[in-house]
Amino acid sequence: MELQFDPENPKYEYITNGGRAIEIFKELAKERVLAVDVETTGLDPHLDKLLLLQVGTPEISYIFDAREIDLKNLPIVHEVFENQQIIKLFHNAKFDYKFIRRHIGCETLNIYCTFLAEGVMTAGLGASLGLKDLAAKYLGLTLDKELQKSFIGLTGKIVPAQLVYAGIDTLMLFPIFEQQLVKLNKLDVAKIAKLEFSVCRVVAEMELKGIYIDQDKWRGIIANLDTKRHELAQQFQDMVRPYYKTTQEDLFGNTADAININSNAQLMDLFNNKLGLDMPSTGVAILKTTDHPAVNLLQDYRGYEKLISSFGDTLLAKINPITKRVHPSFMQLGAATGRFACNGPNLQQIPRNTEEAPFRECMNPAPGYDFVVADYSSFEMRILADLSGDENFVNAMNGGLDMHSYTASLMFDLPYDSIKTEHKDKRQAAKAIGFGLMYGMGPMGLAAQIKVEKEEAQQYMNRYFGAYPSVKAFLDGMAENAVKNGWSATPGGRKRWYKQPEKSDPDYNKKLSNIQRQAKNHPIQGTNADAVKYALVFLHERLKKEKVKGDVILTVHDEVVCEVPEDCSHDWSKIQEEEMVRAGELFIKKVPVISDPFVGKVWEH
Repeated sequence: MELQFDPENPKYEYITNGGRAIEIFKELAKERVLAVDVETTGLDPHLDKLLLLQVGTPEISYIFDAREIDLKNLPIVHEVFENQQIIKLFHNAKFDYKFIRRHIGCETLNIYCTFLAEGVMTAGLGASLGLKDLAAKYLGLTLDKELQKSFIGLTGKIVPAQLVYAGIDTLMLFPIFEQQLVKLNKLDVAKIAKLEFSVCRVVAEMELKGIYIDQDKWRGIIANLDTKRHELAQQFQDMVRPYYKTTQEDLFGNTADAININSNAQLMDLFNNKLGLDMPSTGVAILKTTDHPAVNLLQDYRGYEKLISSFGDTLLAKINPITKRVHPSFMQLGAATGRFACNGPNLQQIPRNTEEAPFRECMNPAPGYDFVVADYSSFEMRILADLSGDENFVNAMNGGLDMHSYTASLMFDLPYDSIKTEHKDKRQAAKAIGFGLMYGMGPMGLAAQIKVEKEEAQQYMNRYFGAYPSVKAFLDGMAENAVKNGWSATPGGRKRWYKQPEKSDPDYNKKLSNIQRQAKNHPIQGTNADAVKYALVFLHERLKKEKVKGDVILTVHDEVVCEVPEDCSHDWSKIQEEEMVRAGELFIKKVPVISDPFVGKVWEH
């Protein structure tokens, strides 16, 4: 396409004077669309410096030196960024938003993010979303991003080559935006893109705020887990030592290990050659299907090993030295369903509190504040009931019945009241099917989970679908339509695309089955993601409306955590419940949406 700027010699103005900055921002305030970018000395808005702020029109990029100009104390800058009528184009808006918020002090309203827009339009296809990729795709440009590294740790002057680089990054956003906008409407995903843009601001604020961790308590938990891990390793060695001839002692007079418990090769030798277990590997799925004392000990040992390696000092090392909090990165499009992912650290992996590993008790609000924690009750089950419209399912939900007990009573023709007391195994099977179906689980997966033969698992599934015939019709319909259309969608309009295999492909049936499995899951997990994202936006807006000096600080799956002052936490909990239910009710009409808030000094729910 024909560009309005010259990629070799882009038009820009480099501003180091506050008076000139005011003049330019007064002109920028008249624009309908602006492109924004920043150059920084690093990736952490709390530790690193803002070097340049670029604000562009389609023809020219204005590059403001943030070291020379006190942008924070120029009201016109705040007026432009907080003007709801001006669209601000970004690529990976969350990053720029955080630096602008932290170093200039203003919120950025009415965001359009080319990164998120592309992610919405290519969900499930594994497309590359970098600015370099979009420049090639939409503009036919080959970008050299090497100059980006020249800003890292920069303390000297900005040179012309860096200014050219900085200017191009805003100018190219306009033609990308124009083409994306057409495509968003053509694919009918503009509404979902708008949601993602709104959520982006909330996510940036969440990451800036972070969450406090009690380091001493955390280390105490790790020390106890390490003791337990060592005990299990010793029990394992004592159990397998008779199978080995060695009685060698170490330098301290302790009996040496018979084998290396962390060596897969040595474990395979033990299990197959000495214990005769005929195991193809020592993977989790294989261990779960093998009942032997040594295997059970290994599984327990690995459980502690994983907790220690995942949540030990490596996580504490991520505590920010300025804020004394951890600031995880939340990826809005972490899954093709629209569900969040999290890293640096991954707080979604932190398990619910147990007696041995109460990690969430180490996460506390600031002095004078409370956590308000709320999730959705059986949310994905409610989504499935609503989307399928199954009469039995809907009636059970509306009647407030225990779904797994009710399902078991239908499947096995047993009295509902007897399930929890006399037929717990039947309830467990019903529960496994109910949750597993939402992830496209088949009889093989169910058989492994409840430890029955595949044929019996198939019978269980047939009984489940006999109890809820409309569930089967809905899931089968989603699978069939995904294969026919090449995409599936949530009621909110979030689409997921699928790469259709060629019939000549030797893995055709396998790939087709994978599409069908993902298509069954997408409307359920995707609706969950849509509701949580609307809830985040509603809560962020309500905090400002009610003038509550608190923050949304965390989301994990269908749970949201807010940190608010103690004197209003119980009143806020009612608002949080109200807003989360409001978000859920955008999609769920046939059954009630329930969210029960918890107020306290620890992250637990």
